[in-house]
Amino acid sequence: MSSVPLPANEIERLNALQSYNILDTLSEREFDDLTELSSIICNTPIALVSLVDQHRQWFKSRKGLDVAETHRDHSFCSHAIQNPYELMEIEDAKQDERFMHNPLVTGQPYITFYAGVPLINEEGFPIGSLCVIDSVTRKLTDAQRSALKIMAKQVMDKMELRRKMSLLEKSEKLNTALLERSVLGEMRSHMLIQQAPIAMVLFKGNDFHVEAINPPMLDFLGQNADILHQPILSVIPEFNKQEAYPLLLKVYKTGETIYVNEQLVKTTGKNADNISYYNFTFCPLIENEIITGVINMAVDVTEQVMARKRVEEVSNDLHASYIKLEQSEQKQSSAIEQAKLGTYTIDGFTGKMWASARLKEIFGYREDEEMTYHSVIDQVSAEYRHEVIKGAESVIKKDLVFDMEYTIKKHNDGMIRWVKSTGKHYKTEAEPYGHFSGTILDITEEKEDNIRKDDFIGMVSHELKTPLTSLKGFIQLLQLRTKNVEDALTKNILDKADKQITKMTRMINGFLNVSRLESGKIHIEKELFDISVLINEIEDDTILNADGHTVIFDPVETAWVNADKDKIGQVINNFISNAIKYSPMGTVVRISCISNQQGSVISVSDEGMGIEASDIPHLFERYYRVEKHNTKSIAGFGIGLYLCAEIMKRQNGKIWVESEIKKGSTFYFSLPAAQHSV
Repeated sequence: MSSVPLPANEIERLNALQSYNILDTLSEREFDDLTELSSIICNTPIALVSLVDQHRQWFKSRKGLDVAETHRDHSFCSHAIQNPYELMEIEDAKQDERFMHNPLVTGQPYITFYAGVPLINEEGFPIGSLCVIDSVTRKLTDAQRSALKIMAKQVMDKMELRRKMSLLEKSEKLNTALLERSVLGEMRSHMLIQQAPIAMVLFKGNDFHVEAINPPMLDFLGQNADILHQPILSVIPEFNKQEAYPLLLKVYKTGETIYVNEQLVKTTGKNADNISYYNFTFCPLIENEIITGVINMAVDVTEQVMARKRVEEVSNDLHASYIKLEQSEQKQSSAIEQAKLGTYTIDGFTGKMWASARLKEIFGYREDEEMTYHSVIDQVSAEYRHEVIKGAESVIKKDLVFDMEYTIKKHNDGMIRWVKSTGKHYKTEAEPYGHFSGTILDITEEKEDNIRKDDFIGMVSHELKTPLTSLKGFIQLLQLRTKNVEDALTKNILDKADKQITKMTRMINGFLNVSRLESGKIHIEKELFDISVLINEIEDDTILNADGHTVIFDPVETAWVNADKDKIGQVINNFISNAIKYSPMGTVVRISCISNQQGSVISVSDEGMGIEASDIPHLFERYYRVEKHNTKSIAGFGIGLYLCAEIMKRQNGKIWVESEIKKGSTFYFSLPAAQHSV
C-alpha cells in the first residue's frame, strides 16, 4: 500500500473543510437519500459521503457500512482528491499496487471495486468524495458515471447551502449586536464590520458618506478602499438611480429596518453578464437616541434561489414528461388498433391449430412452418406456463373469456417478447367439441415503455425530494423570522408556500410508491391490530383538517385484523382526502366501519359530484383520472386509488366504489377477520 502525498494546498484545503462545521455531526436525511440513490444507480452495496480530514476520512453519510470513519492512510478517497476534476474508478483493488495490501481490501469490508467523484467546493478545494464500493469486480457504465457526478454535485450543493445558512445566522447575530450596541465606539464598529463574514457598509450622515466598509462589500460594489469617508454619490454618482438609495433615505428618516429578499443583481463580466441574487438588510445606526447613519448588509443567496428554481423546473419537466408519456400511450393504442393481430383457431376434437401469418411472425416461425398448440405452450416462459394452461382449461370448462399477458421465447432467435392473448371457446350443435379462437398481440414495446416510465418517474421523484427538503427549511426559517413581525401578508404567503411544498412532497412520495410497487420494493408488514383504534387515531387528525366540511365518524366496535396498519391508514386517509376534494364546501363526509365474524368493511361516503358508470371500472387503474369539465381544476395524477388497490391486493382485501351522479360516492374496502387471544 503506497503512501499518498499531501496536496500542495493541504492547509487551505483543511481550512475549507472546517468552514462547513460538518465533521462529527449527526446523520441527515438529505445526505442519506443521495447515498441511497447512488447505491441504487450504481448497483453497489456501499455508498459513502467521505470527508478527508487531517488524519482520517469521516463519513457524513454511509450506506452499507457500519463504521463512521477510517484512518486516512487507508483511504481510497485520499487518492481520489489528488485529481479533483476526475472520477477515480478501480475495477479490482486486489490487482492495484496502491491498494492490494490495504487492510480495507484484505479485510472488512473487502473492497474490490471503488468509484469516487471528488467533492469540490466553490473555492476549488477537494474536501472529500462521493464514492460507491463493492466486494466484487465491476465497471460503471457511462450513464452510471454521469449519474454519480450529478449526485456528487448535489452533495456539494447541500454543503454549500449549509455554509450559507451558517453565514446568514452569523450575520443575523451581528445585526442584533449592532442594533443592541449601537453606541459602540467608532473603532469597535469598524472592527465588527471588517470581520463580518458577509458584505457590510456603514453610511454616516445625511450625505451617506462611507464610514466603514469591508472587502466583500467593496467587491460587490466594484470599488476600492479609496471610497472611505466620501459621500456615496460622489464616488458612485449613478447610485441615486438604483433601488437601494431611496431605501437608505427611508431608513435614515424613519428609523425602520427594511429587508429586501432575493433581489436580482446583474453585473458585467469579461465575457458575459452575471446574474446573482442577494438578501439585503438596511437598518438604522442609533447613537444617543438619534439616527446617525444606516448599516447595509448583503448576503449572497444565489445558490438557494437557483436550487428552488431547479425544483420548479424539474417539477414542470416531470409534469410535461407525464403528459408526453400519456400522449405517447394514446398514439400507441391507436396504432395497435390499426395493426394486424395474430389470430388462431384450435379444433376442439383434433387439437389441430391454425395460425395466421402475423401470429407465426410474433412467435418466430416462417409462414410455411407449422405451429402446434403444444409448441406454442413450450414457448411460454416457465413462470407463466402453468397459469396459461390453467386459464385455457377454465375457458373451455367454465365458458370464460381468456385474457392474459405473458412472455414467450421466439422460435427462430430465442428473443423474449411480451404478448397479450385473448380467446373464447365456441361450441354449436353442428360442432359439439367446438373450437378455441382468439387473437395475440405483441406488446413488448408497450411493456418496455411502462418500465422506462416507472424508472424515470421514480428517479426524478427521488431527485426532487432533496431540494424540496431544503426549500421547506428556507420557508420555515423565514416563518421564524416573521414570527414576531406584524406582517400578516408575508406570514400568509409563507404559510401557503409551506402547504404547497407539503402537497408536492405527498405527490412525489406517491410517485415513489408507484415505482416501488412496480419494482417489488414496497413491503407489507402485517401485524395484529384493532381497526377501531386506527380509525379513532385518524379521526383525531381529520377533524382538525376538515377544510370546511362536516366530517362524521360513526361509532366503531372492536374488530381485529391482520394487516399492515400504516398502509391501511393510508387507504382510509386517501378515501377521506378524495371525499373532501371532490365534494362542495359545507357537505357531509361520513366514515363507517361494519364488522362481523367474516371481517370488516370500511366505507367513506360523500355528497359530491358522483362518478359516471363508464369511469368506475377504471378508477383503480394507474394514472387514470376522470377528465370532466368540473374536475379539471382539481389537482392530481391518478395514483392515489391505484396505490390503494395495490395495497388491498397485497393484504387479501377487496376494494370497490358505489356512486350516483350529483348525489355522491361511497368508497369501500374490506379485510378478513383475524383471531385475537386475550
